[in-house]
Amino acid sequence: MEPHRPADALDLGRLRIDVLRQAVEIYLELAYTKGPMPEVIRRRLEWPAVADASSLLDGPPFERAGKGAEGGGSPIFALRLGNAGYPHMKLQIQPWSSADGFILSVNTHDQVLGLDPSAADAAAFRELQAENQRLKESIEQAWDQSGLPTFLGYLRQYIESRGDEPLARPDAEPAS
Repeated sequence: MEPHRPADALDLGRLRIDVLRQAVEIYLELAYTKGPMPEVIRRRLEWPAVADASSLLDGPPFERAGKGAEGGGSPIFALRLGNAGYPHMKLQIQPWSSADGFILSVNTHDQVLGLDPSAADAAAFRELQAENQRLKESIEQAWDQSGLPTFLGYLRQYIESRGDEPLARPDAEPAS
């Protein structure tokens, strides 16, 4: 479910660096419980002390992903932080028409289209995908519980704002 979008691309002007740092901290606490974080991740987090979020997202270590990467809509910004068992998982920041102006999400980055189910390592890869999904859900839930903007929080606010409106049944006759 994507929100209604304005004609021009949304910007991330309301994203604050302290919120981004908090999201990264929560992510890393959950992603690296079994050992130290790799040095390459430490280097990706060496941001200038006075950086603002919009200029920080504009280059490495952040990547542009999603529709905006091809110029057709608002970009999704991704920071490859990995986890203890898989180096490609990403924290994503997506412009969103909400009070915060963005939502945070985790991209497991493990959806392989050409996986041969009879391959010797197929079962191990499915286990990796299941663990990545569990970790994604844990991180996003922790963000939500910390008050950071997530799709779950956006959806909850949307449902609560529509609480007094009756749900229409698809088979119901329109009121006349």
